Amino acid sequence: MQLEVHDSGLILLRPNWEVPQHVKSFVSTRAGGVSSGLYASLNLGSHVGDHHDHVQHNRAKVRALLPSEPLWLKQVHGTQIWSEKLPQLEADGAVTSYDNHVLSIMAADCMPLLFCDQEGDIIAACHGGWRGLSQHIVAKTVQQMLFEKKPDDSQKYLSGISVYLGPCIGPNHFEVGLDVVNAFHQNGESLMKDAFQVGSNHGKYYANLFKIATLQCQLLGIGRIFTEEICCFEESKLFFSHRRDKQTGRFASFLWKH
Repeated sequence: MQLEVHDSGLILLRPNWEVPQHVKSFVSTRAGGVSSGLYASLNLGSHVGDHHDHVQHNRAKVRALLPSEPLWLKQVHGTQIWSEKLPQLEADGAVTSYDNHVLSIMAADCMPLLFCDQEGDIIAACHGGWRGLSQHIVAKTVQQMLFEKKPDDSQKYLSGISVYLGPCIGPNHFEVGLDVVNAFHQNGESLMKDAFQVGSNHGKYYANLFKIATLQCQLLGIGRIFTEEICCFEESKLFFSHRRDKQTGRFASFLWKH
């Protein structure tokens, strides 16, 4: 885990993935902000009950490290993908080919996924909770990348995409019901059985979001998958976790290109 400590008090995670030099990314942690109590301290979520002024102050600290105001999506656990052609903020993914357009995904257990094609021409990000993943948000994000790029050889293009699977709740802590398991099977994800293990409680299963996302990327033909399998539930000093703390803040992943 490559952490970067700033004089401002911010501690950032630099994703360990291979992308062209002009493509930049980082993941905020909960350190370096002004929020207090349940939201201490760098809460970036404006929808979780934190003081509005504190959230704006926190966002301004992060904004100082970015080339433009981030795209703050209204995430609803759906599969809508934002683009310049479809600029609907109620979305759980975003794709751009423009320089200095900062994509962002907020999370507190769900998986942020960052995408970059081989040349660094198209970048994308999406919010991978179990609902979105079971409804193929990864495929829909990649489809939008293909639409933007219009490559001559789609399979070759897909094989050159890099994807980073960011911090999320790990498989030792994400216990779900049979409804979650069935959501993947009902949507044609029969290969996902290895991503679920019998849970500690009757009728429950431990879900592995890292395995689910990896398998989905592999099935799409994405050739370069990177993850450090960072569990935000376990890393309590660095990341917010809704499953761990119930009422809590949000960290965010940021991606842009020059």
